[in-house]
Amino acid sequence: MPSRRTRVIAAWAVHAFTLTGVIWATLALLALFDDEPRLMWLYLGIALVVDGVDGTLARKAEVRTYAPNVDGVILDSIIDYLTWTLIPALFLFREGLLDDGAAALILLLLINVSSMFCYANTKMKTGDYYFLGFPAAWNVVALGLWLLGAGALFNAVVVVVLSLLTWAPIAFVHPLRVARFRAIMLIATAVWIIASAALVVLYPIAEPWTVVVWLASGAWVILTGVIRTVAATRALR
Repeated sequence: MPSRRTRVIAAWAVHAFTLTGVIWATLALLALFDDEPRLMWLYLGIALVVDGVDGTLARKAEVRTYAPNVDGVILDSIIDYLTWTLIPALFLFREGLLDDGAAALILLLLINVSSMFCYANTKMKTGDYYFLGFPAAWNVVALGLWLLGAGALFNAVVVVVLSLLTWAPIAFVHPLRVARFRAIMLIATAVWIIASAALVVLYPIAEPWTVVVWLASGAWVILTGVIRTVAATRALR
């Protein structure tokens, strides 16, 4: 069995790994200010991977027992707000994807304010590790709107609808923690990340098959949440 000292070192190492999210967030923000969207998405992509695995590492390292002076949940939430919400929202605003003028500012504020109810909601996650309501995944949304290039009106509708869904009793999957369809979910998530990276690199030109793979893998992740919502509704009836 590892000694207590080894466990303490491992726990603090996990905290340090989580903390790198602040580094990636800072670099992403600087890239945004420098009008380097590809570089920004690279840093946010790295932050996404860190966020995806640090929870598992924290549980294995038992950070609450061996490094209790740092609250990993709060640390993770701060980094999530930067990388999942604030920077993607600023990207939408700065790139003109929310139109311009007062309308764009209102949509920007709507994203940031509605997201607060997600991060502060103590009942945001269900017992089987789904999110109840839209989980402020604006990095995914911003990437999709940027790649699709559908126009400001479409983007505004998406922002308003998803902001309202923050309070809706609709399940959204946590790709790395749910038990049902876990293997397929992990594959679909990995495929989506790879396809997203390819589309960012190739932007604004994209191979049709890459778009199909990107849409199909993303649709599966969304469909899983729909299936969970329907099942829960039937159970209540």
